[in-house]
Amino acid sequence: MSSLAQRSRPGRRAGAGPVIWFTWMVVMWLAFFALVFAGQIGSVWSAVTALPVVVQVAAWIAFLPWMLATWVWTGTWVEWIRLVAVAVFAIGWTLISIPKAWRESQ
Repeated sequence: MSSLAQRSRPGRRAGAGPVIWFTWMVVMWLAFFALVFAGQIGSVWSAVTALPVVVQVAAWIAFLPWMLATWVWTGTWVEWIRLVAVAVFAIGWTLISIPKAWRESQ
């Protein structure tokens, strides 16, 4: 069977990569909310903004969903809007990270 046919076969498992990515997403969001509830997310923001610009850009690229959520949470928006925005980020990024095999089995 050609490699193209093998890749497009339904039910073929993608391996551990998607599961590891999904686990990473969930763990990072749990860590984010633990920092929020501990009142430490502001210190994380201060620490990141104190880094050299090149390192800040790398952090934003590597940790975009959490950096975006941290920026929103430490912003001056009304609290309920910040909470809704961060919840949308967390739920949205987690949902799109669910491995395809899990989504198709539902």
